[in-house]
Amino acid sequence: MNLPDYLQCVEIRQLHAAMGILEIPLLPVLQPFERKIVENIVHEELDLKEVEFDRRLETSSIRVKKSELQGKPDELLTLNGRKVCAYIRDQGSSFNSELGMTTYRYHLCNCKTMQSMRDMGREGRYLATKRDDGFFEVYDKAKITPQKPTILEMELCQNCIKVLKSRGLYFYPFSLKQYFEKNDTSIPKTIRRIETVTKIQTYTPNQEDISRAYREKVNFICQECNVSCLNKPYLLHLHHINGDPSNNSRHNLQVLCIDCHSSQPLHNHMLENPAFKSQINIIRQMRVKQNLLTISSK
Repeated sequence: MNLPDYLQCVEIRQLHAAMGILEIPLLPVLQPFERKIVENIVHEELDLKEVEFDRRLETSSIRVKKSELQGKPDELLTLNGRKVCAYIRDQGSSFNSELGMTTYRYHLCNCKTMQSMRDMGREGRYLATKRDDGFFEVYDKAKITPQKPTILEMELCQNCIKVLKSRGLYFYPFSLKQYFEKNDTSIPKTIRRIETVTKIQTYTPNQEDISRAYREKVNFICQECNVSCLNKPYLLHLHHINGDPSNNSRHNLQVLCIDCHSSQPLHNHMLENPAFKSQINIIRQMRVKQNLLTISSK
């Protein structure tokens, strides 16, 4: 006849623990407490499209689509936030390629001439540039055969001069280089890229962290009565053997259910708490469901 192992009875284990006979295993060593820290790192990078657009404007010219040249009447001509000058590259009878002379003018303002060209639907003839030496690439469209471009000096439109004078922006002798230095707006040449980085940070644990870690180490099982509190971890406590809650050395700690915890020396005060008494009853019911041997069940 096989008799129950009464040495594993809950009450006897609790008695042996109180007498110092039951040896509760030392809690395992905890690994350093670490947590994941998510950081957003902002990178400033060159906007290559903006850089290339500036390079094209400063070294050559860009054909302007309808209404791309921004500016109200008598305002400075602007393209994509940059002050520019506009001119007609494909010129006709008013251009003499052999003499390198032209009666065409370049524009810095949305002057009467520019407004008139826009009203006639001829705005598309203009090219925009930030070349600042006063020379422009021009094609002679009066000739039948294709011609190589001519680089020639052009003068500023008289209507633009009037606008600049009225705005206090004209100076003599006038130069495009000085005009752009004084009036061009600063265009950001960088773009912001945000990189999300996850780092592992070691930190000093608090009492709750230590309690949670040790309960996980014993798989949420009471070290004294063996009841499993996996589904109700709040019923499992971290007991300080010497009564000093600041001493979290593993030699001074045990993981006990609330019933076994209340049975420890100088812990009778726990039984005066109605909430604790209710939780102790839950533990005792859990032992029955988990087939843990108790005297009261025999």
